[in-house]
Amino acid sequence: MAETQCLKIRIKPGLTLPVIGWIKNLNNQLDEVRELLRNEGVIIESIFLERSQDGDYLILYQKAKDLSKASETFHESSSPLALATQKFISETWGDIQPLELVIDLEGMTEV
Repeated sequence: MAETQCLKIRIKPGLTLPVIGWIKNLNNQLDEVRELLRNEGVIIESIFLERSQDGDYLILYQKAKDLSKASETFHESSSPLALATQKFISETWGDIQPLELVIDLEGMTEV
């Protein structure tokens, strides 16, 4: 069974537009993105933008075979995309708050 997490990540003030641009640019590197996620054991990764009066946030949803191993693999990776992503995160992300999983209906089919 896969593990699921959702994180609320504060974008550092004034960096929302560059963050959105950097993330959208991943569409131009889909082969590298797929390889990195596959190596990490990540099954799904979705990123949403939340704009609020107290700042802008990324909502990161992930499903992986093993979330701890996925994180460890990402941080130990020497791939150019992983290194660029690590730099991007350190420069643009503020506080990270895990959101509470209430239900995960993986594998549900219509009856």
